[in-house]
Amino acid sequence: MIAPFASRRVLSALAVLAVLAASGCSAFQKPEKRGCPEVRIDAATADLTRFRAGPGRDVTDITLTGEVAGFEGTCSYDKTGVTVEMFLSFALELGPAASGRAADFEYFVALPSFFPSPAAKKTYTASVVFPDNVNRVRFRDEKVVIRLPLKEDENAAGEQVYAGFQLTRDELRYNQEHNTGAR
Repeated sequence: MIAPFASRRVLSALAVLAVLAASGCSAFQKPEKRGCPEVRIDAATADLTRFRAGPGRDVTDITLTGEVAGFEGTCSYDKTGVTVEMFLSFALELGPAASGRAADFEYFVALPSFFPSPAAKKTYTASVVFPDNVNRVRFRDEKVVIRLPLKEDENAAGEQVYAGFQLTRDELRYNQEHNTGAR
């Protein structure tokens, strides 16, 4: 009679270990207390207004408008730094001067504390196809992965990550003159 009771204990212990193993052994890992870097949408580049070629700059000359609508993401630490994984979302609208149903745009993700290193800013290109009879869409691009090298106990919570549209000089000037991005 003692043997079946001992077997149940062993089976119970094995079941608990199996649950812990399936959960990634989180019971044996020290919880991460360091925070993620702060992600900010750059106000000066949060909006995009693109005009068709030529001198016209009124509403009828707009081909595309956009706004960085938000982001979601996570970060994870290892012994050499932190990896930030995030998705950026955009609200886009075809303008009256759009010549088709597709639009391309660029956006950036920048780490000011790493300037002037080329790794401090990366530019991404996104392409959107608007369905027939739909001129406004919300678009979430593919995952962006950023790596910040840190010492083993260093905290990335004080680091800042900026995102925005990669604008031409004329597009940036338009934002400045029309006070877009002031949210």
